[in-house]
Amino acid sequence: MIVDSHQHIGNLSDALAYDGTEVTSEVDVEADASRRLAAMDALGIDWAILQPSHGYLRADGLAATMRINDRMASYQLFAPGRFCVLGTTEPMHGVAGVQEAERIASLGLRGIAWHHRFQGCYIDSRWMWPTLERMSALGLVPLLHVNVESSMEAHWRLQRLAEDFPHLTFLAMDGLWSYERARHALASAGKTPNVIWDMGGPACYIQAREWVEQNGSTTLCFSADLHYGPREAAQEISLLRHIEASGLDEADRANILGGNLARLFMLT
Repeated sequence: MIVDSHQHIGNLSDALAYDGTEVTSEVDVEADASRRLAAMDALGIDWAILQPSHGYLRADGLAATMRINDRMASYQLFAPGRFCVLGTTEPMHGVAGVQEAERIASLGLRGIAWHHRFQGCYIDSRWMWPTLERMSALGLVPLLHVNVESSMEAHWRLQRLAEDFPHLTFLAMDGLWSYERARHALASAGKTPNVIWDMGGPACYIQAREWVEQNGSTTLCFSADLHYGPREAAQEISLLRHIEASGLDEADRANILGGNLARLFMLT
């Protein structure tokens, strides 16, 4: 089983520096789902975790977040078993954000994803605690980005949450993209075995075997670099080749490529 842990619906055009190009924020769900499935089939990916883009306009506050989550829920209508769909909340919405977590569960979504540098607060904002407490009761999985370029998303901030919520398993995206961050994550991951780290991205400074020898294989997951849009044709995935050639035994490879996430989302 191969699982892509890191796909976004939408784009970041409203949050990034303007270059004069107009990009629509509207998504044709059926067409987008079909393109994603075709790319996944070409690359041998069994299913993928979908999350929203976090650069959307919030002119009408909570209503904008609700529209995003409603759109995410519509992906569940296509190819059951191929998409595991997450929503999002805005920590700075306070109590209303916690209430939106309850609505996310009622929509049948499987978790909540955040990208805090696009959402205006630190990973360990005070509003993360009541949200995570409610998620724990609702059975929702938290996914957070620990992008190496952002102190708001420093990985130690995520690990602070993980230490306070040892009964939750957290997914960490973007955490191994620089040498310093990757080596620190390798050294500190043992303190928070309830964090699963995504190996994908433009650069990874950790060898799969090295990580497994130090932290075990239950704290890594795979992504196929389809983050903000599906590839139109099959391309070799260097990370997949690396894991398959790592010398790890079959059980460890299976954990990284999909087993850890299948168990987390109870899709085995």
